[in-house]
Amino acid sequence: MSSFCIYGAGIVASSIYTAVKAIYHQEPLFFLVSDPGGKSGASEYESEGLDGIPVKPLSAWEEELRNGMDGVTAPEFYLIATPEVHHAAIMDSLHSLEAVTIEGSQMIPVTNALENELMEKYYHSLPGHVTVPGLTAAGQRKETGVAGQRNPGGHKPPAAFREPAVQIFQAKSHMDKPLHCQKRDEGSDNRKDYIYPIQVGAALTDQTIANLRDDIGDNISAKNRNYCELTATYYAWKHSNADYKGICHYRRIFDISGEQMRALLETGQEWDVILPYPTVHYPDISAQHIRYVAEADWEAMLQAMKETAPEYLEAYEESISAGEHLFHNFNMLIARAEVFDDYCDFLFRVLERTEELATPKGWERDDRFAGYLGENLTTLYFLKNRDRWKTVYAGKIWLT
Repeated sequence: MSSFCIYGAGIVASSIYTAVKAIYHQEPLFFLVSDPGGKSGASEYESEGLDGIPVKPLSAWEEELRNGMDGVTAPEFYLIATPEVHHAAIMDSLHSLEAVTIEGSQMIPVTNALENELMEKYYHSLPGHVTVPGLTAAGQRKETGVAGQRNPGGHKPPAAFREPAVQIFQAKSHMDKPLHCQKRDEGSDNRKDYIYPIQVGAALTDQTIANLRDDIGDNISAKNRNYCELTATYYAWKHSNADYKGICHYRRIFDISGEQMRALLETGQEWDVILPYPTVHYPDISAQHIRYVAEADWEAMLQAMKETAPEYLEAYEESISAGEHLFHNFNMLIARAEVFDDYCDFLFRVLERTEELATPKGWERDDRFAGYLGENLTTLYFLKNRDRWKTVYAGKIWLT
């Protein structure tokens, strides 16, 4: 690629930047972001740049071009690295610029598939990082030729997965927005063999949208507006007897076909947990909590860790000192039951104490703060245990 810029400055853009830099040894001229209220991903990096590279609002950059400022040039290509749902609007914005003409061939949208391919190459190249193989050299998903069977919703795993059993709970809510591309979730590749939809926040509504509900037995269903998909994680911890347990979302699933899952289970002794490709943050992972979590809630969580899991607080402080960049978003994982349960014991112990320390208290609010803190705690758990558990990374599919 010749000169290029990256449109976006959020978690997609910073991760793609890191991958392109490592794989192709090229850096963008700058990062481009939408003006306030736009959909570029983020603009909090505007003052200091991202990893030392300037971040420019679209209108300010166009003004620089219009005024012919020294050193200001238009890149040859525009790598659009934002959530895929924003691509069309961003391409329209680039087309409408008056100070520069940008052809469609100059715009390269980073689709879900391209993001997974780049991140697979990047993490596969890092020492000690193992990825789920699944892309040919041409970047196309390998077809297995195995006809998929949809699980009708029974509580037992399909026969193919009973030894060992795997249950990946897909959190769904009666408040979810309709999906426009559900066929990607219900395709012919038999992901449904191992995905079990579960209604989260079931205690908060009279509607039933799934055969499984998170409000049976020992549960925290009523906390869903704070805990989000973590109420399904709690259900899996307390109620699933599967050998491998996991969590995904109504619009985010692992890019692992049924046949790939079978192959992974056949080599189960070689891995303990599957996580989505980590996102990359600059200057370090503290950038994530600054963006999504109120400082008072963050301090409450640190105090909760100090009281209930001090070794993890120490690990966090060490990771910041070391400039750790990799962050585990989305509260998604697939793990051996031993690992999953140990993770949940840590996660919910800290979150329960955080609710007590927070102002207002956790039970006095419904602002999803525990769900956001859960992403940070997931990151800290697997950073702390990176030498204890063998981790495999996989792509994810965003359903829109």
